Amino acid sequence: MWGSLYFSMRVSCTFVTMALLIVAASNFAPAAEPTKTDRDFIEMQTSLNAIMVAMVDWSAHEVWEAGYADNLSGRQWLTTKQYAIELLASGTLVSLGGTGKADMGWVQSPAWQSWTSQMIDDTRKALEAIEAKDQEALRAAGESLINACEGCHTDFKPDIPTEGILHVPHHEYEEPLTPQ
Repeated sequence: MWGSLYFSMRVSCTFVTMALLIVAASNFAPAAEPTKTDRDFIEMQTSLNAIMVAMVDWSAHEVWEAGYADNLSGRQWLTTKQYAIELLASGTLVSLGGTGKADMGWVQSPAWQSWTSQMIDDTRKALEAIEAKDQEALRAAGESLINACEGCHTDFKPDIPTEGILHVPHHEYEEPLTPQ
């Protein structure tokens, strides 16, 4: 009886010791090389100016112009909603900074962050108006949005263009590609 108990305890102690050694050894193993996803966020791959021209300016114009259209068709409401969502997402992007010379200085400014927050708030109001198909509310949100854009440009970018990036002229789209 004592012999088998002694043997069981010895085997158990051996297994516990081996487990502790394995755990201890793994703590001293060299760390794996960091990967591109081992960071808090992925850095912007372009300048804020490029984002402004390609996304913010384009989308803001479309949202603003929809508020002044005679009547919006179902497809036009959907298209305006897509532009508003793009504008909302770009608000986050322009708050992070990019590769341009002035970008990191801009995003560290409380005024920059305030204008960006205003753009996001105005875009949310535009989205609410779009969901309600309320063109008057969309017009008001668009006007507020344009005021935020112009205020930010007055503070941060009075000389347009910078980096040689210009807004591309609007394209005219035909009415619905598929029947409504």
